[in-house]
Amino acid sequence: MILKELLGVVKLSDNLFKKVDSNTKIESPGMKYRHYAPNTKCVLVVDNEIEKINRLLDNGDDILVLGFDEDKEYINTDKFLSMGSRKNLNLVSKNLFSNLRKIDSYNCDYAVIEGLEKVNLGLSIMNRLIRACENNVI
Repeated sequence: MILKELLGVVKLSDNLFKKVDSNTKIESPGMKYRHYAPNTKCVLVVDNEIEKINRLLDNGDDILVLGFDEDKEYINTDKFLSMGSRKNLNLVSKNLFSNLRKIDSYNCDYAVIEGLEKVNLGLSIMNRLIRACENNVI
């Protein structure tokens, strides 16, 4: 509450979740440049995540899933890397970059990353995931 009293209303950039090109005026380098992202192609899945992920897994590709503990038992794969619990987004955010870097060690065709609501800390986590996935969102 102290920050809110000091800062007042905080406006989020219109480019926060958009793909930006070299001509777009940005507020920070993290909005334009791909960093902390794995070399492996990644797809971010939002809305009906479990259903969409299982459909992708049925295609026969070698896929790693970066997902949440609560959903692991419902996702049909042995290649599951946990981000932690949706109930502890502080820990998810703390380990986000190391988990993204671990993806490459699985030598898979691509990784599917489970999304979350863009609320509170979830907003910044989703921003980083969208950038890491190069705006490949389904």
